[in-house]
Amino acid sequence: MSVFSSKVLVVGMDGLRYDRLMELPAPTLKALMSTGAYGTSLLPYGEAGTPRTESPGEVVPKSPEAGDGGRVIRSRTDSGPGWSSIATGVWPDKHGVVDNGFASHQFTKFPDFLTRVKLARPTLTTAALFSWAALAEHGAFGPGIDHRLALDGYAIGWALADKQVTEAAERLLGTGNPDATFVYLGDTDEVAHDLGPHCPEYAAALEAQDAYLARLLAAIRARPSYPDERWTVLVTTDHGHVDAGGHGGTSDEERTVFVIANRLGEDLGGSPLRGPRLVDVAPTVLAALGVDLDPAWDLDGSPLDGSRADGSS
Repeated sequence: MSVFSSKVLVVGMDGLRYDRLMELPAPTLKALMSTGAYGTSLLPYGEAGTPRTESPGEVVPKSPEAGDGGRVIRSRTDSGPGWSSIATGVWPDKHGVVDNGFASHQFTKFPDFLTRVKLARPTLTTAALFSWAALAEHGAFGPGIDHRLALDGYAIGWALADKQVTEAAERLLGTGNPDATFVYLGDTDEVAHDLGPHCPEYAAALEAQDAYLARLLAAIRARPSYPDERWTVLVTTDHGHVDAGGHGGTSDEERTVFVIANRLGEDLGGSPLRGPRLVDVAPTVLAALGVDLDPAWDLDGSPLDGSRADGSS
């Protein structure tokens, strides 16, 4: 009986609105959806009256279906809280990041999933590559990760930074031996801030990022050891945008996020995931790599598996 080596790739596309993803050409993402599982949920936070949102309402309590016990989480729908929730598997009231300042982060108490992988199984190799340097500077993805590339999209331009991140990740996936990899692409968010998510430039940014994802998947499938590997691929975003561009508030356009889960080489037939949350990404990675979830970690998320991909509401 064959024993497969489990590996995981997580790709984050900043500020990608799910409705625009569904409306625009994105063949790689949609192929992952058609053979995998996917779904959306609403972020359990947002601050009313934040710049460029015009979103009515108050801070949103976590939904009862999330099993949150009625917590109220005070945080902007920003990249800092979103990616910190993805990384740690807990919401902003635990990891402490409520905006892009990272001022009160608790990453020592709630480390990222790559750091947890390394602590639990030191022989595994981890990698994080991103075009938003703040994720490294503030420790959202910690210093114990084996391979880290942090580019500054603000300094060199987001389109170029994403391209260089992809090239480095492509090399690593093709010729290295990473067991758990996170790749961040940010141009969709920056374009939406400048021009909104309905402009041709946003469509072009999504098209580029979709093509970058295709290159990463091709590098994986071309690995000589690929037949003996079991790859789980997760794609997600941190928040949406209002039509005019911008986020931070409480509107559904800002709070809707998605998770796509695919096990390469298997066909799940586009199964619907029931309300996948950002905090489910980290435990899904850990479970895929055989890392037992310790209740003492106090995670808010749970692994996305067959029990949550049955299409029930």
